[in-house]
Amino acid sequence: MRRFQGERIQSIMDKLKLPDNERIEQNMVTKSIERAQAQVESLNFEIRKNVLKFDQVLNQQREVIYKWRRRLLKSDDITDLIYEWLEDVNEVLHNNIENHKRNYENLDHFESLVHEELNLLLNESNKLVILNNTKLNEELEISSLISKLFDQNAESNNVDFWNIARLSSLSFIDQLWKNHLSEMDYLRSGIGLRAMGQRDPLVEYQKEGYDLFEELIYNVKLSVVRLLLNFDSSAIKEQETPKPKNVEKHKNNKKIGRNDPCDCGSGLKYKKCHG
Repeated sequence: MRRFQGERIQSIMDKLKLPDNERIEQNMVTKSIERAQAQVESLNFEIRKNVLKFDQVLNQQREVIYKWRRRLLKSDDITDLIYEWLEDVNEVLHNNIENHKRNYENLDHFESLVHEELNLLLNESNKLVILNNTKLNEELEISSLISKLFDQNAESNNVDFWNIARLSSLSFIDQLWKNHLSEMDYLRSGIGLRAMGQRDPLVEYQKEGYDLFEELIYNVKLSVVRLLLNFDSSAIKEQETPKPKNVEKHKNNKKIGRNDPCDCGSGLKYKKCHG
């Protein structure tokens, strides 16, 4: 009543001059209460409707993420998905370098810009492989070289390469999605203030939420592609090669009790040392 019918009811009560403990039976007052109740219910309905609209934005994003995860978890062959990501990352790289071609000051500046782009994708040794015998000028076409390196890595150890592709994709998706949920929650907590600037909070939330989600999508692709471009099959083989155990030969082949001092000279009991 105070919020929706306050001034009107106050005026009526002043005219009637009723005591505070008097029962109100005035039809006008009763109808005002009913109208206030209807307005409150209408307001609450609009609030719930907006909450659903806000939730729908996140639900649409969640569908994309869960579709990726289901595909990575259930599909026997994920090569098509990963190659799609490679193409998207390559396209961004190509567009950036083409833009640099139009805006560089001199060849040294252009070379510096190319190195900055490649630093986002490659470690130093792989970057040198890519740039070896490559002229950094306006004829530069680096996307094909990136694709070639990716294929070489896949062929060097096919099984481990695609296992890492699957596991790393799931790991990056999960971590970046959790970070994204925190960002969306923070965005939503303050988005209502946009109404003070005559802007629709829902529209603003949809727009900025979309930008954040696009950033998440690209960061997943970039993280996975970068890891696979720097894949080193020789390092994996070294990890898989079992190292010989350091076998302790005890003096005189004498049997040592578990609680006896270890004869290696460590001062520890045998059970806590070479036991």
